[in-house]
Amino acid sequence: MKRMLLPFLAGMLLLTAQATVLLALPIHRIRPDLMLIFTLWLVFSFPPLSGGILIFVLGYLLDLFSGNSFGFYTFSRVLLFCVLYRFKDHFYLEGFFPQFFLVFISAFLEGLLLTVFLVTMNPFPFHAFYGTWLTVLFPQSLFTGLISPLFFSLFERGSAYILQDNIS
Repeated sequence: MKRMLLPFLAGMLLLTAQATVLLALPIHRIRPDLMLIFTLWLVFSFPPLSGGILIFVLGYLLDLFSGNSFGFYTFSRVLLFCVLYRFKDHFYLEGFFPQFFLVFISAFLEGLLLTVFLVTMNPFPFHAFYGTWLTVLFPQSLFTGLISPLFFSLFERGSAYILQDNIS
């Protein structure tokens, strides 16, 4: 129970920080996606069933707090979890650059997917898509990738502390 409850609470804390504290950053459109970093950490730390359920619930809650069209984050986070879980044995995530690169590529591709979904669902012209990915999506993905090694380290330390507490 503790193995699922504590990561859920950590995800809720990150979701709250992302939805409130990060809104106070001076550059409003370029905020790191803490929930994406947490999703990627769960890919490499949890079994597929419990990790997938946790990602589904956190994606659903992210949809509730985001204000976008409902279901996009739930779909994209579960899709990201499934695809990366399938290929997780092919990744080496020790060190800054591999963590940065994986998070940067994941954030950029998820952002492209969400932008395409929004463009097809909303009536604004398709030419607005080109400016969005260059001025918002790329810097946001870069920033998310740059802070990801710090959060991977924090998540690892937290999980080691929880597992150590279970052994004692």
